[in-house]
This record gives sequence, C-alpha cells and structure tokens, in this order.
Amino acid sequence: MTRIAGVVVFKARPGLGEEAARRIADALPAVEAEAGTTLWLVLRSHTDVDKIFLVDLFDSEASLDTHMSGSAASQIFATVPELLAVEPELHPSAVVASKPAA
Repeated sequence: MTRIAGVVVFKARPGLGEEAARRIADALPAVEAEAGTTLWLVLRSHTDVDKIFLVDLFDSEASLDTHMSGSAASQIFATVPELLAVEPELHPSAVVASKPAA
C-alpha cells in the first residue's frame, strides 16, 4: 500500500475558488506522466467554495521529491498564487488507513 501522501490546502480570494480549482486541475496531464504519483485528486469544498484540497499519493519518497520539483508543481505554483487569499498549506503526510479504489 502507498504510504507517502501529500495534502495541499489552497484558500482562494472570495469568488475565485472555481478559477483556482481549474488552474490546479490543468496540471493533470503533467501528473499523468509521473510514474510514481499513484493518486492525484483536486477537491473543491462544498462548505467553502473558495477552498481547494489537493491530495496525492506516491510510491516512494523519491517520487514525492520528483513530483514537488516537477512540471505539475511548477505549473500550479506559477499560475495559482495570484488567486489566493493566503499562502498554500503544504502537509506532507502518511497514510494511516485506506480502502482500495474499485
């Protein structure tokens, strides 16, 4: 089971959550090219539409490092910050429990 995860919380300025989520999601083609990124989700909150969560899983620490220095992360951090109310919160994480996708 993948044990290495990352969670990034983005808080867009009021009314810019949809655009921020779209810009983050635009990095999907770059992520799809990353062999070591096993799951990548962009989630937009229903309770706060200007809050976006980016959740990803990696097959190794090296894959996490490669992802964070790769084109997807570069694209996101080049295009999204101008829409944000605060700096993104990066949370390197470990999976405690999971249910495999069907």
